[in-house]
Parts: sequence; structure tokens; C-alpha cells
Amino acid sequence: MKKFISVLTMCALVLSLMMPMQAKAADNPRWEKEPDREGWTYTDGQGTNLLARIEDDTLYIRGTGAVPSYDKDCLGNRPWHDKAVRRLIIEKGVTSIGAEAFSNLRELRYVSMYVGTFIESPTAFGNEAGGCLFDFFGTDIVSRDVGNVPYNSLDSITAFMQRFNGYYNFTLANYYMIKRVQNMAWPEIVNVSPQDALSTYTNLKYPIVDYSSSLEIISQKPEEKMYTYIKSKPQGPAALEAFSLVLGDATYVTAYNMAITGESSDYSRTDVPLTYVMTIPPAVRYPGRQFSLIQIQPGAINILTDEDMSDATLTFTTDFPSTVYALVYRDTINYLPY
Repeated sequence: MKKFISVLTMCALVLSLMMPMQAKAADNPRWEKEPDREGWTYTDGQGTNLLARIEDDTLYIRGTGAVPSYDKDCLGNRPWHDKAVRRLIIEKGVTSIGAEAFSNLRELRYVSMYVGTFIESPTAFGNEAGGCLFDFFGTDIVSRDVGNVPYNSLDSITAFMQRFNGYYNFTLANYYMIKRVQNMAWPEIVNVSPQDALSTYTNLKYPIVDYSSSLEIISQKPEEKMYTYIKSKPQGPAALEAFSLVLGDATYVTAYNMAITGESSDYSRTDVPLTYVMTIPPAVRYPGRQFSLIQIQPGAINILTDEDMSDATLTFTTDFPSTVYALVYRDTINYLPY
């Protein structure tokens, strides 16, 4: 029998996730022109001090802090908006790139940026020239928490690469960085190559962990041929914030996209709840460990508890299978009697 806790209405969920982003975008900040130079400065009073400068056809972004987000109808506030920029160099001190920050630079052919810089939204680099090369240098991945869920810069870059897979070209420091991206991407990222094909350096703080799983329907199916899909994929800040609202003292493992399809339709929702069993990745199995799923659906965030006693599988029941889930766990401590 399904056990779940519905913790938010759709209105509350939308407000809690969208208000911070709307507040940031609504500011539509302006850069201050430097006297007698093709340069502009931006500060936000919270540690961000940036300098933008155009030399020939190259735009340089230097300094510390975040490049701000913009609404689509206020892109003209960006000093480079109507410039013929072909190259963009974002230096290491820049911590993040906001939505629409460098979108619609139609002549842009090359972007260099540090792999420790967060891309807050794939729209940060939308509608550039086809085949534009994005050169992500370094192996020093940076982490931060969204609520109490860990999120790292390479995950944000992977989401960007996935969005423009096949349209842009990409380079990463070495094959370790490429493998780490491909481990979380589906379908596989194409047009990606290493800057150093011989390097064997790996960032030990970020090992490549296999979170692959399988998913099976174990209750009676609405139609005979139904297919299940499950893939571990990095999620954006909005989904992670939703997970964090109900995570509590549980440990976050990874997020999954799951989907159910049939010959006649895709099943975002089924007429009656169906029961599924997914395998727990061997890397996180432990005797007595209690796994559950946090499920995001329109109008609610649900906690689906495990309905079986196996350490290797998680059984759950839902009528809304095709959505995003987080796998989480708690360890139980069994004290021995004296």
C-alpha cells in the first residue's frame, strides 16, 4: 500500500520556487560605463565587483562575484547586447552566470570559462552561433547547497551541455571530466573533447559513482506492453530547492527522471495507482538502510516510502509515475543490549 506525505499545494510550490528567481531577474541591473574606455563595471553591494571590457572582437569579464540575470525584454541593459562579439573570456573569479546574461550574441564563436563557475540557467548562453565552442577549463569543481541539497558547478554545466547537445561544441580538461559529465547525461553529449587527452588527473572529492538503476512495474498493467525509463540526471536549483523542503535529516543520494510509456500513450498519470520496484545502486546499499523517494508532481511534493524489506530494491506505489524523483536514505542505529 502506498504511503506518502503531500506537503505543498501547487500555488505554494510555485511561489516558494519562483519568488527568488523573479526578484533577481526583476532588478535588471545596469553596468556603469568607464570614462574614455570600452569598459563597464558592475557591483551589487554584496561582494560582486565585475569589469566587462571589449577589445577588438573579444569580451572579457573579470573580477569576483556573479554576472546578473536579465529578463528577456530588458536585454538591452547589457552593455555588450548590440556589440559584434566573437569571443567571450570569463575569468576564474566569476562565480556564476545568470539567466540570459550572454544570450543572443549571434556572432559568438568561442567561450572560455572556469569549470567552477555555475551556469544558473541554460538560457545564459542561448541562441549563439551554431557550432560555438565552449571551453571549460580546470578540474576544481565547486559545490554549494541549495537548501540542504548539495549542488555543484559541473552539474550546472552538464545541464547546459544537455540543453544544447549537438548544437554547440564543448571541451573539458580531460577524459575524467568528460566521463563525469557523460555519467549524468542522457542522451550522451556529442561534440565534446578533452583539452588534455593524456592527463589521468581525477578530482578525488568528486568520484565517478554509478547511480544507474532499473525500474519494473509489478502490479497489473493498463496495457500489456508498457515500458519503463529511469535515468540519474542532475536537476536545476528549483527542483533541488523542492527536495530540500522535505529532506529533513535524510541523506540525499541523486535525482532520477522516470517515465512510463506504452504503445498507445505516454503515462504521465495512470487511472489507478500502480506499484513499481527500482533497484538501489550498489554504491549506496547498506544493511538496514531505509530508502525513500521524494517525488515532485504538479501541486505536491510526495515522500514515497519503501514497501519491501530488501536492501537492494525500493518498492513504491503512485498514479503519477513520469516525473522527477530524489533518492534519499536514513541509517538506522541498532543498539546492542548491555
